Amino acid sequence: MKPLWSSFLVMILASFGLNWLWEMVQMPAYREMAGRPWSDTLELCTIATLGDVLFTVLVYGVGALAAGDVRWGIPGKWNIYATAALLGAAVASVVEWRALAAGRWSYTDRMPIVPLLEVGLWPFLQLTLLVPAAVRIAVWWSGRAS
Repeated sequence: MKPLWSSFLVMILASFGLNWLWEMVQMPAYREMAGRPWSDTLELCTIATLGDVLFTVLVYGVGALAAGDVRWGIPGKWNIYATAALLGAAVASVVEWRALAAGRWSYTDRMPIVPLLEVGLWPFLQLTLLVPAAVRIAVWWSGRAS
């Protein structure tokens, strides 16, 4: 078993890589970024990605606090990934609601809207899928033979 700190580091790095790529790909669905070259969105996407990493660590921390175990995610059972996905979805929804209400960003017609939640599908799926994916990569890393 790898040390816990290395699993956290892998989770953070995986979260950064996955979220940065997602941020770059979804930019045309935001009115403020649509039509701009990728080089113009690089800085903004990197800053947004740092927030996504923070949310990933926050979700892991909430799970660890609820379980009373800092190694909460390491066993890699289905309920851990489901919990991470549900918490990621909740965080994504709150972030989108607040940003849309504050006028920080808006969507183009390329952004499907999640019914009832009234948030963009791409940012909603982002944390719903990538938080458990980053945890899964950390689980894989921690289980590798030394």
